[in-house]
Amino acid sequence: MAQSLAKGLKILFLFNRSREVMTVKSIAAGIKVPLPTAYRFVKVLTQYGLLDKAEQPGHYQLGRTLLEFAGCIRQRLNIATVAKPLVEKLAQMSGETVQLTLRNGDHGTCILVEESHSTLRVAPEIGRVLPLHAGASVQVLLAFLPDDEQRRMLDAPLKRFTPHTLTDPGKLLRRLRTITRQGYAVSRGEAYPGAMGIAAPILDADGRVIASLAVSGPAQRMAQKRAAIIESTTALAREMSQLMGWNADSRSGQPHE
Repeated sequence: MAQSLAKGLKILFLFNRSREVMTVKSIAAGIKVPLPTAYRFVKVLTQYGLLDKAEQPGHYQLGRTLLEFAGCIRQRLNIATVAKPLVEKLAQMSGETVQLTLRNGDHGTCILVEESHSTLRVAPEIGRVLPLHAGASVQVLLAFLPDDEQRRMLDAPLKRFTPHTLTDPGKLLRRLRTITRQGYAVSRGEAYPGAMGIAAPILDADGRVIASLAVSGPAQRMAQKRAAIIESTTALAREMSQLMGWNADSRSGQPHE
């Protein structure tokens, strides 16, 4: 069984940029198995989406399922590395704390923080987890999820973190519609008392929201430069989305326009 699996996986390694399509005969020669065996391997790999039939009859190419794997790896390994200089840039531009929040199921996890140098500042902890209704950094994730996922989360009890946390599903839904229309989220005292947050979504190559870029600080100070922070946050989130593979010319997911 293990040997068969190994030979089947070897088929995937036969493909490269100079050899994007192959016949079953060439695959059989490449992994040194009889032609009928190669046909069985190719059939199974095609069933699982690891190989696709090419336009030329009798030829095969790497399958679209591999793109999903690549997307998972890219998201995990690259987003913090890609984001770090932009997070630092936004912190310098805004003078406030900037955080990168990664969507993890029904929650958002803070994975990167650049704190403000001001004595009075908001300082979210790396690793802090919040449900998607509590504050701008996570509401912007919820706003750009499919409607069925939104409804499922709104049907669940919504935990209150401060007196201003939105826990009424109707009010939260109206907030989400505003976020979707504007392309950014603004909250005041919903996750941290006395703080204001401004956040924009980060999209992947498929136009799906995977993370958010957020600025937070004392509400009174943030209010004085709200427009400038919104402009810089949305611009840098858009740049980050493009670095993650999002196509600005595509019709799917254009929250930063």
